[in-house]
Amino acid sequence: MEINNLEMISFRNHNKTNIKFNSGLTIIWGENGSGKTSILEAIHSLSLGKSFRTNNKKELIKEGKKSFLLKGFFKNNRGVKNKVLYFQDVLGNKRIKANEETITKRKDLLGLNNVVVFSPEEETITKGPPKERRQFFNKVFSICSKKYLELLLQYNRIIKQRNAILKNKKNKKKIEKELSPWNEPLSKTGQDLWNERFSLLNEFNGVFRLITKELDKNLKLKIIYNKKQKDKNSFLAKTKTNEQLDIKNGFTSFGPHKDEFLFLWKEKTIRKHGSQGEHKLFLALLKITELVFLSQKTKKAPIFLIDDLFASLDKKRSKKLLRFVNKIQPKKGKKIQTIITTTDIVDLEKNGFFLGFENINKHRLKKQWNT
Repeated sequence: MEINNLEMISFRNHNKTNIKFNSGLTIIWGENGSGKTSILEAIHSLSLGKSFRTNNKKELIKEGKKSFLLKGFFKNNRGVKNKVLYFQDVLGNKRIKANEETITKRKDLLGLNNVVVFSPEEETITKGPPKERRQFFNKVFSICSKKYLELLLQYNRIIKQRNAILKNKKNKKKIEKELSPWNEPLSKTGQDLWNERFSLLNEFNGVFRLITKELDKNLKLKIIYNKKQKDKNSFLAKTKTNEQLDIKNGFTSFGPHKDEFLFLWKEKTIRKHGSQGEHKLFLALLKITELVFLSQKTKKAPIFLIDDLFASLDKKRSKKLLRFVNKIQPKKGKKIQTIITTTDIVDLEKNGFFLGFENINKHRLKKQWNT
């Protein structure tokens, strides 16, 4: 998968910007405030229908403008081209089109043009609460498994309905009666989602272990996840056991939406005990695993977006990461398209960061004031 051309109109601090990309390595460089990250954000938005930096879409519109427009021209591993348009105005009106067809649900965009982003904003995956890790794995697994995506959407609909009943302060008997029809579908869908999540994570873990060993055989890292129940009946029993607690709290307290994925470094959770450098390295390994895992599962190599490489890793590990990515060939003779932002291209070139890379494209951006 690669992007050939990107057009941005009134997006962030870009008035009108048009960039062409190589199939190999593209380096976006310039001082802070020049709009480098916004280019990666635009590619991510066209690929997944959302920014990786903010949930407030109004922030994406250039100050003083009423809307933004993005156009992306992509090509997959088989040479099939597709075009994605993304429009958003200050009133919240939003339109996404893929090959002239209107996309009404973001799920219909998933898997069309895959991207993996490695940026400082992603550090919440290792540092943040359990929700951040669930969102990470939900996104990855939804891209590579339609079954997982449908189960997740169905489960979330059931949870939404059940929680609406729990939040409605009626008498207890009435709430119990209204909850009853939802217990069976909740248990079946929840258990099916757990089974699919467990299976996909086992595959992801296999790739993670291989990549960790390849980059540094002395690292002792683990991803731990345990299903809470073995079958639908035990899930149903637990749901009924927790019913009074749920009524009291006003939300569903048990199920896949409460899962935790533990990231361990030398048998200790990195969230509580990890140093800044350990968090960054673990995230880097997660992101390379995501890249390889999605390539294997979808047969389409994602575009790798690396924002401010030195903010994420030290020079030695940054260089090692780039060289490892350069060696990945999802298809014989075809490498991962990689797009990097940096403030200091001279230092990168001086230290041999791009040795071994062919077909390097460089774009310099000048500082702009509306970021």
